[in-house]
Amino acid sequence: MSYKARLTERVLTLKAPAPGTHILWRAPVACKVKAIRAYRLGGTGATVNAQKNGSNLLAADLSAAAAATWVSASPTAAVGKLAPGDTLAAVVVTAGGAPTDLTIQIDVELDANG
Repeated sequence: MSYKARLTERVLTLKAPAPGTHILWRAPVACKVKAIRAYRLGGTGATVNAQKNGSNLLAADLSAAAAATWVSASPTAAVGKLAPGDTLAAVVVTAGGAPTDLTIQIDVELDANG
């Protein structure tokens, strides 16, 4: 049986974001996190990360230093693998200067072969 990989995303948009962890999803099948993206409006900066079962997916937090600009980073292949039942969370690490909005998007590749 042939199975074609499919890209999906999990998105969190926060008004007046504050540091915290936000559970987004429970992986239904083996899959891979391909990218973590952030977009900030207002304020002076923000840093984000994503977590699998409470462990950071990025070795260094992703900085959304420029307002109204998408930034992205990718975890290493080994760290980005999710098994069925793994929990995926978006993390606001810092929110400087009172941003008005912060969006965190996590791109996930669903693949029956893991």
